[in-house]
Amino acid sequence: MKMVEIRRLSECTVEQGVEAWNKGFESYHFDMTTTPKAFRKRMNQEGLSRELSVVAFDGEEPVGLVLNGIREFAGRKIGWNGGTGVAMSCRKKGVGMQLMEKTLEILKEQDVEVATLEAISGNEKAIALYRKLGYEIVDELHFMKLDGAVEEKVTHASRDYGIRKADPEEIGQLPFYRGDFPWQIQWQSVRDGGEGLIAFNEERQQTGYAFFRKLTDEEGKHSRTILYQCETASDEKAREEITNALLNRVFGNFADAISRTAVNVPVSANAVTYKVLQDRGFEKNISQVFMKKELKE
Repeated sequence: MKMVEIRRLSECTVEQGVEAWNKGFESYHFDMTTTPKAFRKRMNQEGLSRELSVVAFDGEEPVGLVLNGIREFAGRKIGWNGGTGVAMSCRKKGVGMQLMEKTLEILKEQDVEVATLEAISGNEKAIALYRKLGYEIVDELHFMKLDGAVEEKVTHASRDYGIRKADPEEIGQLPFYRGDFPWQIQWQSVRDGGEGLIAFNEERQQTGYAFFRKLTDEEGKHSRTILYQCETASDEKAREEITNALLNRVFGNFADAISRTAVNVPVSANAVTYKVLQDRGFEKNISQVFMKKELKE
């Protein structure tokens, strides 16, 4: 095992953090190269903490890192690993294990009850490392895409459900909000520029929600909509119908020639939405596994 020095990211310069990131994700499944500006934006937008994140040094050379954040849901502190990377020169030498052990030590110091992360489904080495540390796979996550106008595939809800606009933060207060879903599709990650919808059943009870973000091209024209969460109350009888009604509103009845993405959809935990997305023509683009480790009995 190669022994390295582990420092908090708060003890490092932004440039050292960027160097550790770029080396750590070299030859990754897709290009993860970042810049100081993009690195700062990622830390802020995803609620990651410099004090909780760690960087590995070989001498004075940054050779790896783990970015971490903490949120609370239903009275529990939840930790998230927002990226584990090790430089190619230090891989297979135990550096990833040292970084993760330090991460878990920090999370326990903060009284975190459950540690979470996502890993690309085909990244068997990373998954094996996390399993060795006690993480378990709890769900499969799919990025799903549907591009272009598909008006002929529209599935209309048979009833006219009431749907109103809502801030993502308001949605986060709903009793059936899924704060146990992956970190990047929680309301906190969408509050800047995000939009939300709440659906009501015939009894005027809040029964479903969705939040999403619309993006524009260089000319200011709507070009892409990203869906982060769409969920209905578990005791609602018309879950598929309400989900269809929400998706019609999110994606403008599917009539626009835009790109549509559903991010990190939990295949099992969000089964109704996953099925409806498939029925509407969405196809899997990227697959990840959602992993958790209980830190308190």
